[in-house]
Amino acid sequence: MKKPIDRVNEAYSDVLGNAFGEKVRKRINWICSKVKGPNVLDVGCSQGIVSILLAREGKNVLGIDLLPEAIEYAKEELDKEAPPTKELVYFENANFITYPYGERKFDTIIFGEILEHLTDPKEFLIHAKNILSSNGRIIVTVPFGINDYFDHKGTYYLGDVLELADGDLKITEIKFFGKWIGAIFKKNPEEFVTLDSNLMREAEKAFEKIERKGIEQKLDQNRELATLKNLIKEKDVQIKELEELKANSVNQLTTEIDRLKEITENSTLEDRKRLESATNALIEEKKSKVILQQELIDTYKYEEKLIKSYKKLSKKYNALSKSKLGILAVKYWQFKKSLFRGK
Repeated sequence: MKKPIDRVNEAYSDVLGNAFGEKVRKRINWICSKVKGPNVLDVGCSQGIVSILLAREGKNVLGIDLLPEAIEYAKEELDKEAPPTKELVYFENANFITYPYGERKFDTIIFGEILEHLTDPKEFLIHAKNILSSNGRIIVTVPFGINDYFDHKGTYYLGDVLELADGDLKITEIKFFGKWIGAIFKKNPEEFVTLDSNLMREAEKAFEKIERKGIEQKLDQNRELATLKNLIKEKDVQIKELEELKANSVNQLTTEIDRLKEITENSTLEDRKRLESATNALIEEKKSKVILQQELIDTYKYEEKLIKSYKKLSKKYNALSKSKLGILAVKYWQFKKSLFRGK
């Protein structure tokens, strides 16, 4: 079975690109800034970046993950740290629900990009609440909107995050950053988040950024597609010309050989040798030309195949961009109008 391998450490360090690295750092740094208390549980710690960053600041961190490969990587990264940091982090390949915590309580529990992988995320939050200290908090981040990763079991919008609050576990803060949304949960807080005009406005702004980026990408792709269509036409013409040239070269080669054979039959031994040598040279030259032309044809056909594949992918992207996000944006506006009577 395919495993959901996360490369968060590499992303944080710009290995996967500067733009993506900047987005990942913004999310991770927000998580770290919201951690309170000395004892932290990092659920689904992956390659260990959050746990290590918190340990550098003096936090005692237990990092657990289901994937042994992730824990091995995290331990290797921890080995590169200074001794005081190493003493504060413990990584273990374990299941969050079945792990033997005993009487241990945590001041902060982190679910960074975890809940979208679950069929019952509330079960995780209830279990987390039971091992949370009296004034503790749970930090959650999930992808915001459509993110069709093969292991994702749920899509999260503002309403989905708000519905995670249950009973005495309330949301005290919500944060939108690009394609992610973050929330902080506490037990019986004096103040907590409710759906009001300010929160709706934040969600609308977040939608606007995502939609704007989608529109810009679509315009760029339309321009690229127009260019690629012209390129395909040009390559079709070039391929046809090369195929004709190849056919002519083969015909010319056959004619030359037949002509030389005829001359050779009526020549002296010395003439035959010279003609044979010239024939072989001509054959090799013609062969090289034919091979080169065939390579050019193969190259053009391969490039044309890539172009057509890209065109199909672009059509799929355009279809996706018109689907759930646009429908959901309309529903938000309708809901807002009914909630605030059009104000």
